[in-house]
Amino acid sequence: MQSDSGEPVETSADDASARAHEQMLRDHEARLAEQRSSAIEAGRRKGGVAGAAMAGAMMAVAEIYEGPPKEDAPVTVEASSDPTDIDRDGVDVSVGEVDVSAPALQRIDPVGDDRKRPQL
Repeated sequence: MQSDSGEPVETSADDASARAHEQMLRDHEARLAEQRSSAIEAGRRKGGVAGAAMAGAMMAVAEIYEGPPKEDAPVTVEASSDPTDIDRDGVDVSVGEVDVSAPALQRIDPVGDDRKRPQL
């Protein structure tokens, strides 16, 4: 990349990543606008002006109902061992000077009808 004076400018990986992310968002918005336009045109073909208005109204209601897009980052948690099965082993925890323990609960049979259903 070059500056206004023609000298090369070094870009960091973060800058390149930000530009790629912005380009991806622009492409997504363009596809979304094309899909919305296509849906309105389909409504116009099927129901005239009322169909186009209904298609536009449904998209507006969907946007209001869904709200703005959320930017949720994936969460990764690493553990040094497998988790304890508290249903089978019970709980034994020490926090500071406090010791807490609870035995595993007694297993009970599932509730249900053991009779076989007649075949149809």
